[in-house]
Amino acid sequence: MSETSKIKSWYNRIREKHKLTFINDSTYHEKWSFRLSSLNLLTLLFFYTIIVIISLFLLLRYTPLSGLVGGQSDHVSPEQVQQNSLMIDSLYEQTNSRQMYLEDLYHILNDEPFNDSTYNKNDNHLDENYSPDFSKNKEDSLLRLKIENGSQTIESDNNSADYEFFFAPVKGVVSQSFNAQKKHFGVDVITKKDDPIVACLDGTVILNGWMASEGNILVIQHSSELISVYKHCSQTLKRMGETVTKGDPIGIVGNSGENTSGPHLHFELWKNGKPINPQEFISF
Repeated sequence: MSETSKIKSWYNRIREKHKLTFINDSTYHEKWSFRLSSLNLLTLLFFYTIIVIISLFLLLRYTPLSGLVGGQSDHVSPEQVQQNSLMIDSLYEQTNSRQMYLEDLYHILNDEPFNDSTYNKNDNHLDENYSPDFSKNKEDSLLRLKIENGSQTIESDNNSADYEFFFAPVKGVVSQSFNAQKKHFGVDVITKKDDPIVACLDGTVILNGWMASEGNILVIQHSSELISVYKHCSQTLKRMGETVTKGDPIGIVGNSGENTSGPHLHFELWKNGKPINPQEFISF
């Protein structure tokens, strides 16, 4: 038999129809049947395989499943993962730095000791073989005299004419006055909730943040080394670095923080790092 005859014979065999019948086992009644050749079966398998291959290709090409087979996902690439990691690290450092700044400022305003965040433990080895000389000399005496004279001048400036035009940040009743001995470095003014808080003088906002004990807090730097502090605000209206004019609304009276029992404003004034009594300059 020639090669052509064999191929023709094989082709005829795969074209032969076969009947597939489903019969009830009890009654031997034929349920349904269909005729199918080997060629038909091979054709169906071929198209089914093509459909499966195309479906898998689309899934792996346009869905995140590409990452399972070593491909690059269109949704999250390795560059994006690295960039997100750098952003998270940067946010963590900024949050940690802001928290340390707020804690240090809180201790400074309350005349409490605080840890210097710029201190580097690795610098200790520089002091191992160094013994400082604390003996007095002429330069130290001159410097001490200059500082003492400067301190007297600063203290006398507290009553200068520069502070005759304070704006009252709120109008109300003073429930607790200034008392440095009890470490109450400001005044508590009871007023209506949601009343506006205004700036007492022109200045620049140097702190706008949240503290667990003081709630929303706003600190403004004024001229002549004067700082005003506003605590327990329900919300603040100025951002850090923003300049304000005296009388400008800077916050809303509230009851935020743990150290409060009702809507009021805790207001402080600091001159050259020392607290001063606001009632000497402002009539609430």
